[in-house]
Amino acid sequence: MPRDCTSLNDVRVGIDSLDRQIFEALRQRLEYVKAAAQFKPSEESIPAPERVLTMLAERRELAEAAGYNVAFTEELFRQIIEWNIQQQILHWRATRGQANPTEVQA
Repeated sequence: MPRDCTSLNDVRVGIDSLDRQIFEALRQRLEYVKAAAQFKPSEESIPAPERVLTMLAERRELAEAAGYNVAFTEELFRQIIEWNIQQQILHWRATRGQANPTEVQA
């Protein structure tokens, strides 16, 4: 815990550990995003703008309830969502034999 740190190195170790957890959560999120592609009838159905709006509103509410910066949280999740949508499109194409293999990113 941050309050238990006795040196700058302790702080850095804690931050590095959290960054690894964030990365792992993002990796798992992308796996769910790719799994969703199997339920999408067309490439055009992937972006789901109404779902994005709902998700962003929920993330804003989470930030507000936590006393966290709402604008930062919304922009962070907007970028995560947009990147994941692009990855889902590439995955959707790849699973249907429509993608250049060099386009697909993990």
